[in-house]
Amino acid sequence: MRWPVWLAAALLMGMHLGAQAQTGRLEALSGMCADGGDPASALTSVVGHGSTGNVDERAWANRIVASIKGRAFICATPTAARIADGEHQLDAITLAEMQDRISAPPFVPSMVVMRKLVIAGAELDLSSKDVDGRRRAAEQIDKFYTLLDQQIIERLFDRESDQQVKSTLSLALAKRGLDSNVKADRLRSIEIIGKVPGQASRTLLLNVLADTTLDPALASAARTAIVSIDNWLLAGKICSILFSGLSYAGILLLTALGLSIVFGLMGVINLAHGEFIMIGAYATYVVEQLMQTHAPAIFGAYIFVAIPVAFVVCAAFGMVLEYCVIRFLYRRPLETLLATWAVSIAIIKLVQLTFGSQNVEFITPGFLNGGMQLFAGFFVTYNRIFAILLAAAIFAATLLVVRYTSFGLLIRATTQRRDTARCLGVPTERIDRLAFGMGAGLAGLAGVVLTQIASVNPSMGTSFVVDAFMVVVLGGAGSLIGTALSSLAIGELNQIIEPFYGSVAAKVAVLLLIVLIIQRRPQGLFASKTRS
Repeated sequence: MRWPVWLAAALLMGMHLGAQAQTGRLEALSGMCADGGDPASALTSVVGHGSTGNVDERAWANRIVASIKGRAFICATPTAARIADGEHQLDAITLAEMQDRISAPPFVPSMVVMRKLVIAGAELDLSSKDVDGRRRAAEQIDKFYTLLDQQIIERLFDRESDQQVKSTLSLALAKRGLDSNVKADRLRSIEIIGKVPGQASRTLLLNVLADTTLDPALASAARTAIVSIDNWLLAGKICSILFSGLSYAGILLLTALGLSIVFGLMGVINLAHGEFIMIGAYATYVVEQLMQTHAPAIFGAYIFVAIPVAFVVCAAFGMVLEYCVIRFLYRRPLETLLATWAVSIAIIKLVQLTFGSQNVEFITPGFLNGGMQLFAGFFVTYNRIFAILLAAAIFAATLLVVRYTSFGLLIRATTQRRDTARCLGVPTERIDRLAFGMGAGLAGLAGVVLTQIASVNPSMGTSFVVDAFMVVVLGGAGSLIGTALSSLAIGELNQIIEPFYGSVAAKVAVLLLIVLIIQRRPQGLFASKTRS
């Protein structure tokens, strides 16, 4: 039988490979404890030995790096080392437990070694099978690119399969290559950095141009790269402004939708409309607290539970307000203003007594945390994307209800010809109440969205009432399409002006623009021609 021969050969091969591994480890550590050795170069050798792709060698190198960081690496003799492991000591080459214990002080790394330790773990993690771990390691190396070992990173780069890791490492190598003495290497580094637009890249290239002895070809390449980066940053800034305007327009749309329905249907100027936003936000807060206590397993979905709750609570409160106050004040605008103002103050004081005057804190659901960088200078946050999508969905649902349901038909009939609708048997009083409740519920949904974007306090709704009225007046009372378009116009215009001249100037500019438009179109840009 030949299997004993094969077994013996395998054992001999294993012993040979083990001896080779120990020899490699010994060579890597040779300068750490030897008299006149170079600990920094030794540490680089340890990292290089551990980044060969062998799992055992990477584990050994990680253990050595961790022991040096933790002051557990002991130079037992000028040519041998140990690792303190509790009450025991391990041989630094084999990691085997030693029977004898040597009393010696731990190895104290110099400043150069400490600097290399910052990036040593990340260089070793680039050999990991975990893609996310390699990506984090690459980002760490890019952050401390001045400390990387070029030979190790280039070897790992050639072996890397993930494109994101390769891009990050390529950028780190390019940053390091800016200090190269080889013109071709510096030129290639400038071109690579110019393709990764950002303020950090721009600063690096400006530092290159600051060299008065710089080669003209390198200076020309650096200027071209800076122009490209500036163009990308400008595009990113423009997109950021437009995105901020879009998210603000979403809030305005949710706020003004209900106001447009109420104002267009009943002609009521409701100064308490902002308080429905606040009630919706506090309803969300109550839902959050209850789910955190009684349903922690699904706590992350509390925002979706809060949407119908806030709508129902605000709609019910709106219908009660219409039945108890508003219905007695139709066609009496001054009294309606005073009454709704008083209701607004009363609601604010009631909420202050119940929840206090300070801002309430919300735990943001996991799926709304953070954001993503689309390109240089343009970062979108998930909470604002959620606000835009929710506003669009609610607008579409409201439009469908008003256009394609019997309830919507009755609202449109009452809005356009109230007396005719009453003569035809339409219960206008009930439609008024239901429409007022619907408008209040839509405002409550704006409060749900604002919990993830703005501060929530008893006075939060007052800042949105003026903007909501401007949206309704500009778009035309009762026109949902006009409300949507005017929300977009006012939201974008506000965000375009605000970064340059401040929020007050933006409000004034928007108001003046609306005054000029209303002089030409007193009923708004999209007012229904059949409305009486």
